[in-house]
Amino acid sequence: MKAPVQCAIVGCGMIADEYAHILRQSPAVQLLACSDLDDQRAHAFAERHDIPHAAPLDDLLSDDRIELLVVLTPPETHRNVAAAAVTAGACTYVEKPLALTGDNAAELLALAEQHGCQVGAAPDTFLAPPTQTAAAAVEAGLIGEPLAASAALLTSGPERWHPAPEGLYAPGMGPLADMGPYYLAQLIHLLGPIQRVDGVTATTRPRRVVRSGPRKGHIFQAQALTHVDAVLRTTGGVTITFTTSSDVHASTRPHLEIYGSEGTLLLPDPNFHHGAVRLRNRSQNTWHDLPQADSRWPVGRGMGVLDLANAMRTGRPHAATGDLALHTCRVTDAIRHAAETSAAAPVTLDAPASRPQPRGDRS
Repeated sequence: MKAPVQCAIVGCGMIADEYAHILRQSPAVQLLACSDLDDQRAHAFAERHDIPHAAPLDDLLSDDRIELLVVLTPPETHRNVAAAAVTAGACTYVEKPLALTGDNAAELLALAEQHGCQVGAAPDTFLAPPTQTAAAAVEAGLIGEPLAASAALLTSGPERWHPAPEGLYAPGMGPLADMGPYYLAQLIHLLGPIQRVDGVTATTRPRRVVRSGPRKGHIFQAQALTHVDAVLRTTGGVTITFTTSSDVHASTRPHLEIYGSEGTLLLPDPNFHHGAVRLRNRSQNTWHDLPQADSRWPVGRGMGVLDLANAMRTGRPHAATGDLALHTCRVTDAIRHAAETSAAAPVTLDAPASRPQPRGDRS
């Protein structure tokens, strides 16, 4: 067996517990260390997940044992933390978004290539059985030729459950950058790259109220768009209606549907790794659930880390790549541009960076 990839987590907030839970279920990685700006939180996280070391980020970057750094820090810090990691020679897996702009994401990937490091990025939900089942159905022609799709994130906002949601409404964020990548990554995985944003409307409800935790009742101002409607067009000509909103209190609109010449696929919420995939074609009067195969990895947040770790050891391609995350950033940029200009916007299509050789064991 290949030796496990020595891994460290940077950022020990809410999402980190899910990552640690998944990573500790696989022999592909070994959680060696963790770091957080709050030293007490880092040590508590290390104790909770039986991680040997909790240390400042600079110490992790200077530790040659660490091969893979998982970046779970606030979004505005993703690029800089990941850049420091690849400069130090560590492969990196970054929570979404990879960066706040496509240009910053592209700069990060170029830096990683320069230093011979691989980059993976969330979301990894499309690696889970539901999306893989849907992909197999599309490839098998169960809905005929894909013609159109609809995707909708409709919520009243993360302030319902997050005790400090202000950062999720910072400039460059909002539901489009925070939750949009889950939907965009699935759409791109299933239907191919997006090349054009044909129409957008955007509205903002700036006054928000924290509704949970010790700051419940605190009022703050959103500095990002809180409701965006877009029409996307893939390179293959599939038209997608796409909505991300933190202004909707209730809805019956499906999270994601794909419409083909012979039928329709209904997918579960792309934010999660579980749920039924339903099919109805022209010869059927009712929906039926498609059987789902088992996953090669423990299912949950962190699947993409395990996929990257496997690639580092075997040289095989991984799926939740920095290139895919860059493309989602480019689509987000185009949506914002269309919203600001009320005009159609092309999506920059970057050529995938050449894949560096895995660093392998450092022992």
